[in-house]
Amino acid sequence: MSESLDKRRRKRAKIKGYIVDIADRNFFFDGIVEDISLEGLRLIDVPDRFVVENKKYNLVISGGPESVNIKLTVTPRWIKKSKPYMAIGFQIIDAPPMWKKFVQQFMPKQKEGDPDDCVWENFSGSSLD
Repeated sequence: MSESLDKRRRKRAKIKGYIVDIADRNFFFDGIVEDISLEGLRLIDVPDRFVVENKKYNLVISGGPESVNIKLTVTPRWIKKSKPYMAIGFQIIDAPPMWKKFVQQFMPKQKEGDPDDCVWENFSGSSLD
């Protein structure tokens, strides 16, 4: 995708080796996690048969050297179709406490006074307000 991670409201980290399972109304689909932040993530290679509606979805991220399994509740923010796949940006609505630690391992070290400091401090591990 041509969008720059630098133009985003929050810092994101590109990651490799993680897949996702997500379901629409009828079927489960696989995708690849392209990048993450405390408040969102981008999935790529999701089959274009996946029905995207403005609703909440539960997804499970798995893989990596730690063999993690993280369940998130998300809502779609944008879609980019490129047959036979699509990329989808999701906002995270609900995440377990381990999500913060998972994301932090991929982020560059925070500098004191960083505008994102308040996001990290306010993360409770259940909902992102």
